[in-house]
Amino acid sequence: MKSSLLLSGFVCAAVTFAQATSSPGSTSQTPAPSSATPTTSSASPLKVRGPEAVAKQEPNRVVATINGKQITAKQAADLLKAIPPEQLKQYESNLASVIQQIYTSQQLAQQAVKLNLDQQSPYKEQIELNRDSILARAYLNKVASTTSVTGAPDPQQYYNSHQEEFDRVKLLGIFVGFNPPGTPATSASNSRTEEQARGKADDIEKKLKAGADFTTLARTESDNQQSAARGGEIGTFSVGDPQLPADLKTAVEKLQPGQVSEPVRIPNALLILKLESRNKLTFDQAKPEIVQKLQNERNQAAVKQEVDKYKIQVQDPDFFSTAAGPPSNIPSLQRSAPASTHPNSAPPGKP
Repeated sequence: MKSSLLLSGFVCAAVTFAQATSSPGSTSQTPAPSSATPTTSSASPLKVRGPEAVAKQEPNRVVATINGKQITAKQAADLLKAIPPEQLKQYESNLASVIQQIYTSQQLAQQAVKLNLDQQSPYKEQIELNRDSILARAYLNKVASTTSVTGAPDPQQYYNSHQEEFDRVKLLGIFVGFNPPGTPATSASNSRTEEQARGKADDIEKKLKAGADFTTLARTESDNQQSAARGGEIGTFSVGDPQLPADLKTAVEKLQPGQVSEPVRIPNALLILKLESRNKLTFDQAKPEIVQKLQNERNQAAVKQEVDKYKIQVQDPDFFSTAAGPPSNIPSLQRSAPASTHPNSAPPGKP
């Protein structure tokens, strides 16, 4: 029995394949005839690596042993098919542990089946629920993948009406942290009051106006360690990004490449920005991004439309109440029991 709960709890380990096989294309070189003692040189055999490659070339090659049972390359590769490719990439250095976990789960599940545990509550219901959940995700993925962009805005039309999205700016920043009143300080950098942070930010701004190097000051003065280590670099942004705070957007729009902003207040800090560069994507450059964005929006709309069909409408609030108390006056779907035997509220949990 294949358990559907195989994708969690993997421990860290590493595995390498000790055996190597000659590449089909490898050939020995034949020396030209000579009166001297002939010598031969052969190309070094190339090692075939990775589950798919090894399983394809030598499916019966033993690659591991678990509980005394030999595991072939094909068997191991088949076990790994339970994990989506994008998720499996995260475990490329831990394949031995992944295979061990899946194999162990399967063996223990088989022991449970022998005891008929899969037919007993609550396991039977949990198995069905998990199966339904997996199939539901598969169905929604199918709905999304088969949705076309028919009726979606034309990419050129979208580009023309969303110019800010394709205005890209690369920003550097110096963060001066402060601790809002009434919240505990978690580090020395945000133990300052906002007034103290304002004083430090003003000092940094004066140094920059006097010709100090922004990158150097960012490394020594910024309270954001991650960007400080990169000389203040905080990334490339779209001016039209809705997640970009309004105050930052206003500050950025005023800057030309090489210019520095006044300190801008953000939650828990004052931020001094430098516009490193600004670039406007052409339609041809932006088109693949636009097409993908429109397709994603179309997919999400299709999935939402499908899921929204099943929004619950509660008809009997008493059924869903977990609080003990006097009977409600709201009508119930069931007949009321006599007062002395009226049932309590339903137990916690979903129906």
